Amino acid sequence: MFNFSLRPDERAAAGLAEQIDMCDELQIPYMEINDEAGGKLIAELTGGELERYRSMLIEHHKKIVLLNGSKPAADYDYYKKLFAKALMLQAENVKVPVSGQGADAEAEIEPLRRLVQTAKAYGIGLVIENDSRSILSDDRSMTAVYSRIKDDNTAIVFNPLEFVHMNAHPFFHVYYNSKLKGDIRFLRVNDGLYKDGTAVLPGEGNAEVKELASILLKRSYKGYFSFTPYMAETADLSNCRNMLDSFKKMLKEL
Repeated sequence: MFNFSLRPDERAAAGLAEQIDMCDELQIPYMEINDEAGGKLIAELTGGELERYRSMLIEHHKKIVLLNGSKPAADYDYYKKLFAKALMLQAENVKVPVSGQGADAEAEIEPLRRLVQTAKAYGIGLVIENDSRSILSDDRSMTAVYSRIKDDNTAIVFNPLEFVHMNAHPFFHVYYNSKLKGDIRFLRVNDGLYKDGTAVLPGEGNAEVKELASILLKRSYKGYFSFTPYMAETADLSNCRNMLDSFKKMLKEL
């Protein structure tokens, strides 16, 4: 009924095997991973290493739904390798980061467009995420960039905590007025405070996660509720479980 995805904290689970074990403990089938596995870029894995990781995912009934790229969109050779390896791992989506504030947003468009077509050729989704420290810091900038690259294999990662960092209401100010509602594939389940940006458990801050989850589900949301180590202490499995339990409690109250 609900699609939960988890990116385990590398402090607690450094390699893919450990990350799979953590997802097993938390009974989450959908995984998000960074582009390193045991200190080696996934784009540089050998055929044997890929086959070993693929077998582990099959044995544990896990699916990688989001693979986070780490290079700029202009590094086409890196992404061509990453998409090829993502296909072998049956990864569903790849997230491409964008430049920091002050960069030329226009310069991002063509490299992203090229990657959208490459991802499409591999049957993989390409997603971008709002980030208060990047050129995609608010809904206006997200819309301006995304409208230029949108295709049937593109989507949005909606991060409410990053909007809190911009002193915006994620639901009432951003989502409610956004033209990107139908393009959200991942909702980050996180929370924090306006006054100092302190990260707190879902439902204890100003990120309006409950309202966002409610409206998405009313719109027949088929995407993922995404859990990432946004709190300093979430490396511990029990704290990660607390984060999940807080959100489950919200869902039961909807």
